[in-house]
Amino acid sequence: MNVCPVIGEQGDRRFAFGASGGRKIMDAVAQLSSFVTDFGMDLADSFHQPRIDVSGMDRVIADDSLPAEVLHRLRQSHDLAETRRTIFPYAFACPAGVMRRGSLNSGCTEIMSPWGDAISEDMTKES
Repeated sequence: MNVCPVIGEQGDRRFAFGASGGRKIMDAVAQLSSFVTDFGMDLADSFHQPRIDVSGMDRVIADDSLPAEVLHRLRQSHDLAETRRTIFPYAFACPAGVMRRGSLNSGCTEIMSPWGDAISEDMTKES
């Protein structure tokens, strides 16, 4: 498994990301890190955001659920291929991540992976 790990901290949040997916890993890990640090997203929100992949040298791969304006601007300056996240084949890397926010721990993996899952510590506590 390839990983390209990133470990970060912002305020009361500590997080780590890694992924499988060869050359697509760096884009995924960088975008997830940006979603958390630049946009204040939690783990679940960051994993559910549409992504782009620029690892293919001449072509940009964009999740077709990105806003139309974003796709339009990408198309203006790049050879753009739009795709939908699917179970197979993967157009993007398959990331995994963990986050500790205050005293709460959570984890998530690629949302389209049939082997993936997400859990938050508060989900495991009985009422």
